[in-house]
Amino acid sequence: MPTPNAPGFYPFWFWNDCLDEAEIRWQVAEMADKGIKGFFIHPRQGLQQPYLSDAFFDMVGVAIEAAEKRGLFVHLYDEYPYPSGVAGGEVTEGNPQFQATRLVQRTYDIDGGHTRLSLPRGQVLCCVACPMENNRPDWHRAIDLRSSVGMVLADESYNVAGLTAYNQKRYFASNPTPVLETVLPDGPFRVFASIQAHITTHKYWGYYTDVLNPDAVQHYIRLTHERYYARFGDRFGTTIRSIFVDETLPGWSARLPDAFRAEYGEDLLPLLPALQDDAHPEHVRIVRDLRGLRYKLFVAAYDQPMAAWCAQHGIAYSGEKGSLRLSQLRYMDIPGCDPGHTKAGAGALDNLTGNARRSARATVSAAYFYGKEGALDECYHSLGWSGTLQDAKFIADTLILQGVQYLVPHGFFYSTHALKKHDAPPTFFFQMPYWPHWRRLSAHVEKLYAELEGTHIDADILLVDRDTVLPDRADAETDDAIRTLLMASHLDFLIVDTDILESGRIEGGRAHIRDIAAKLVIVPPGRFVERPLADWLADFERRGGRVLRVDAGQDVEGLRARILDIVQPHLRVQVISGDAAKLQVVTRTNGRRTLWFLVNTGWESLHLVFDRSVRERALDGPPQFEGGEGWLAPFASALIEAVERPDVPLPRVSARIQGKMKVVPQNKNLVRLSSWEMSLLNEAGAVLQTETVPAIPMANQLAHGRFRFAPNIEMSFGVMPRFEMPVLRACYAHTFLNACADSVELVMEPGSIAGDWHIRVNDGDPIRASDFSQTDAHVRGSLGVDITRHLIQGVNCLTVDLVTGRMDGGLRNPLYLAGDFGVQCRPLCLTGRLHEGGFETYEANGLPFYAGMVTYETHFALDALPEVDEVLLDLDFGMRFLEACEISINHGDWQPCLWSPYAVVAPRRTLVPGLNALHVRVYTSLIRSFEGQRFDHEAHRYVDIG
Repeated sequence: MPTPNAPGFYPFWFWNDCLDEAEIRWQVAEMADKGIKGFFIHPRQGLQQPYLSDAFFDMVGVAIEAAEKRGLFVHLYDEYPYPSGVAGGEVTEGNPQFQATRLVQRTYDIDGGHTRLSLPRGQVLCCVACPMENNRPDWHRAIDLRSSVGMVLADESYNVAGLTAYNQKRYFASNPTPVLETVLPDGPFRVFASIQAHITTHKYWGYYTDVLNPDAVQHYIRLTHERYYARFGDRFGTTIRSIFVDETLPGWSARLPDAFRAEYGEDLLPLLPALQDDAHPEHVRIVRDLRGLRYKLFVAAYDQPMAAWCAQHGIAYSGEKGSLRLSQLRYMDIPGCDPGHTKAGAGALDNLTGNARRSARATVSAAYFYGKEGALDECYHSLGWSGTLQDAKFIADTLILQGVQYLVPHGFFYSTHALKKHDAPPTFFFQMPYWPHWRRLSAHVEKLYAELEGTHIDADILLVDRDTVLPDRADAETDDAIRTLLMASHLDFLIVDTDILESGRIEGGRAHIRDIAAKLVIVPPGRFVERPLADWLADFERRGGRVLRVDAGQDVEGLRARILDIVQPHLRVQVISGDAAKLQVVTRTNGRRTLWFLVNTGWESLHLVFDRSVRERALDGPPQFEGGEGWLAPFASALIEAVERPDVPLPRVSARIQGKMKVVPQNKNLVRLSSWEMSLLNEAGAVLQTETVPAIPMANQLAHGRFRFAPNIEMSFGVMPRFEMPVLRACYAHTFLNACADSVELVMEPGSIAGDWHIRVNDGDPIRASDFSQTDAHVRGSLGVDITRHLIQGVNCLTVDLVTGRMDGGLRNPLYLAGDFGVQCRPLCLTGRLHEGGFETYEANGLPFYAGMVTYETHFALDALPEVDEVLLDLDFGMRFLEACEISINHGDWQPCLWSPYAVVAPRRTLVPGLNALHVRVYTSLIRSFEGQRFDHEAHRYVDIG
């Protein structure tokens, strides 16, 4: 196996455009410059080089070469786009036996007598009718109706396409549909039907691969893994460190009935209704046995071959995918999970609860107990374009607190142009105005990991993984509540299953597994405790260990006192002010040294008093703790250790930022043109219908505006007619007022308009694609053309004339106006730029759609200064502020304030009593320019501009 990777950031690098060698090298250099340790090459929707072709692998080679030059590691991603197992669609092409199926189960309540029911299309595996007694099925009197089901061609069609000159009209039927027709006794019945159906609506491909079929998985490995190895095998284990599997999870498989018979000696098909009704006498047994069988087949077909292939080729098997047991993660060299998608201020975090794939604590536990190099987390998914450096740091801190070593941002976009920006944003890559400061976040993470190196969570408690005890929904909710209770009580715990427990030893009333010596095992509620687990728990209790079995529906909060009678927190923290529930603490130790990592997950500062003197380990920013107490700012973190002689805390002073101040945008201002009057035209150019639509693809615009148009109807012999998109002529119009004399540029992202198009400004000449060139306005790679000469004072009209026959055509992304002007929203008007305004009041400052850096010039007042060399200067913004910024005091050097606590250590000589000049540079996100929205921190939701 390759040497373990350095902990830190390893983003999914979304390859989502036509790739360019120079651009790849530039982007790799940007990552290296900002402290990124390596990247996953992630083929993504929008990729133009054919996946797994020579052209694609040429670009992979460029990326590998660039990474080697910059000292970065390369990790492969095994699919295009996701989930893994299809090879971009190749696996099942020509191999229908590899296609995945799903189990569709339906119930129908009927009155008896003559019965006719159309069932979902597919192979009917089971169909039974149960008499209803007291509103419950009487399973002992179930009637097998499988022989009463046959096929009906349910859809009728009429064709004019005869075979002879004597008759041209034909009647056809299609769509074979299973239909139940029978006569039942009178009285209420419930019909249970189970159908094996082909997957036809899977995202991206329509179909999917049966990952319980070993032949399908081997074919997938040949198409994907072997192709990479044939090209780059000499870099496996050196530059190329792992290959990532994503989201693969088995559903139903045509192999299951035969495998069930071989494993358990009975026919599964008549027992399928037991999956539908938890009151069925065999419900728990069938759910348990089928889950156990799927686990066994999944490991044999997928995990074991993948792990073996990676081991044979000197590369790590990494990723995040569904696991039916926690112990399934033993097959992965770098097991992963995918929480970490909640912005600062969301309230409850998403990284603790849920199954192994959803819970960082569960995945980290498996990685620790199975001796892996570490656990990864696919984080930052779908925060939206308001994602800030504070969000990125906060999520990273909370994941590191849970024990994650490898942070995999989802994702770094090669391109954000046009529709590409909507692929589960944000990107925290170069498109973000604050990207130049990412190196400081990398440094924070690197220092934190260096301090924690060689330590582990000092767990006195082991919590049995929920999947081990077969929970229902209520049981799973109780398990989530147990984890939340332990976290809120600052009790350190890890998650285990039977295999992990059995791997250790019991001695002195404790479970010894690796460096853990736990005195308490908590068993969450579930429907079944497997015999090996029951035996281990009984043995643990006989040898003096403590087991706490939680019943279904039990008041979890009432368990706190019982747990604290057995286990106490390693660090006792008193919260003097602030919401104690927002403090998270984890204890890390290597047996000789103990550290505590703290994160404030709420908006209030926390005044904390400890049961001992502590010192804060220097990570970044100002110190927050000295002696036995301190303040933990909103969303801030701290790493502390016990000391005998704490340092003397710095005196604090505050700079309040308020009132009118000078406002200087450092980038061009923008007008986002997102709402258009769209007219459909006939061939003569006459308007047929006009509606207001957003800039989105044509099919969405037609639906949004409820346009009336005649589709093309495709007739084929013997099948139902198909409706297809006709060629449409459209004109989009947007009016705005102009009251400024500055130059104005029309800007668009490549791919914003699809079809045969031209643009006019008022009565000017047509502007075509060839008239646009690279611009420094908006995001990198945007195109612009100067339209100043076409503008007039007063009302202006911008029109886009377009012809397209594609559903994804049209004006599908906003256009922009860029320049050194101000913007009034209602009515939309270009004005002279405002030079004065309030702090972060973008609409009032004439910057409603602005993205970039903006400088505020103001003053703050200080009373007499303490007689010390340095003071801690707190910035008081007078609002909920979570953007990245820098400050300059009295025209001195710029100092970063990129996240909370927004404070700097200032030499006394840089401050004066009375008024002090303050410059603040704020680096925005892209939410205003990309989405025309802002993020309301009070309501924790997006709000439309204007």
